[in-house]
Amino acid sequence: MANLRSMVYNSNTKLNDSEKQIIQYVLNNPNDCSKLSLAKLAKKLYVSESAIFRLCKKLGLSGYSELKFDLVELAESNQKPIKIENNFAKELSKVNIDVLKYFKQRDFNSLYRDLDNASTIYIYSTGWQQELIAQYLAHELFVVGKNATVLPSALDELKAAARFAKKGDVLFIISFTGDNNTINEEITKLELINDKFKYVSFTNMMQNKLASLAQHNIYFPTIAFTDDADFKSGKVAFTPAYYLIDLLISEYVAWQQNQGEDVEINVGN
Repeated sequence: MANLRSMVYNSNTKLNDSEKQIIQYVLNNPNDCSKLSLAKLAKKLYVSESAIFRLCKKLGLSGYSELKFDLVELAESNQKPIKIENNFAKELSKVNIDVLKYFKQRDFNSLYRDLDNASTIYIYSTGWQQELIAQYLAHELFVVGKNATVLPSALDELKAAARFAKKGDVLFIISFTGDNNTINEEITKLELINDKFKYVSFTNMMQNKLASLAQHNIYFPTIAFTDDADFKSGKVAFTPAYYLIDLLISEYVAWQQNQGEDVEINVGN
């Protein structure tokens, strides 16, 4: 049986104002209307029985009996509590544990040295979600005393940054897949004609072209907001990326402090 609401929606252009009022009442009161005879429903709505019968035909129903049957099912479905299983919190907890394990397994000391030596850290992103991550990364770097500039997502801006950058500056490229051909081709050209940047790829996929072009690679997972197969694709959370940035910045600060202590020890000796 086709869903009654869907049938109404698909037949909307065929219905006149009076018929729309009838069906609106019926849909809003399926339990009560399913118990009424055609004559009683017509009397209740101050319309003729033939008007209701014609409405049934326009909806693609065989007659009033089929309408009543559909109303019974509609009433029952309205009474059933709708429970959508959402394992997001559980999945987020699991993924964050994996992110922490991944982070502890990595040695980012060379990245921290490059960050420390950079006069400016440039951040380029390839999408609106990635741009939000870029803004967050820039803010966290600023908090720990590093000059960070978020570049607009345009190749001309990337080329301009390459012209004004100083040797040893760091360029983060935040890309979901790391396989944007246009960006990767531009990075390849920059590496050939410009040896100023230290490149850092920040991507979701561990095997990608961008990672092979960069000196430093960082990978982050994403999580689907729901397990519902009918839910629109692409609805994922980038929460682990933010968590990973916090871990990086926290360890970078600790690394800086350790460097300072080493200098003091050497001077003392």
